Amino acid sequence: MKLKRRKFFRIGAGIVFPLVYYFSPNKIIVEMLILYLLGVMTTIEVMRYISPPLWRTLVEHSKGILKVREGMLTGTTALLISNAVVIAFFNKQVAIVSLIFMLFGDAAAAVIGTKYGKVKIGDKTLEGSLAFFITTMVIALIFSQWTGIRIHLIILIFGAIAATVTEALPIEINDNLTVALAAAIVMQIFI
Repeated sequence: MKLKRRKFFRIGAGIVFPLVYYFSPNKIIVEMLILYLLGVMTTIEVMRYISPPLWRTLVEHSKGILKVREGMLTGTTALLISNAVVIAFFNKQVAIVSLIFMLFGDAAAAVIGTKYGKVKIGDKTLEGSLAFFITTMVIALIFSQWTGIRIHLIILIFGAIAATVTEALPIEINDNLTVALAAAIVMQIFI
């Protein structure tokens, strides 16, 4: 239940950035919002290391949204950094799709992989990776057909593959930081 709560929170909070960017005339508004929140999260990150008891208290009161044992960065901080970089350096349409791939693909992989995962790939599961891929493919189809974002379906598929592979790789870097970036790089190359 905590995993689902954390992933739904991440989707709910994370979808704000691509939505604001989609409806904004430029990236300044969304970048200012992200940088403000990064300032808040940087304070929390520092406090996490300086005062472990404070972190434990935050975790206890977060109703499962925060993890007891985070990595070097919390998932939220990694997500904000990823959003800032992708929005700053990539085509608007590529950035929006990449961020949505990350949000929904990661949630699907975690929930399905945890519940149904049997075949291990490092600390991930084949079932979770398939859930990630299917989710990003559905998103690619939706974006290619029913939105104002005009990226060819083949390019969206390449982005979905890059995101899926990056999420499944057994690397130490938080996938909230790497998935959208990998998808954005691949799609930007082909646009």
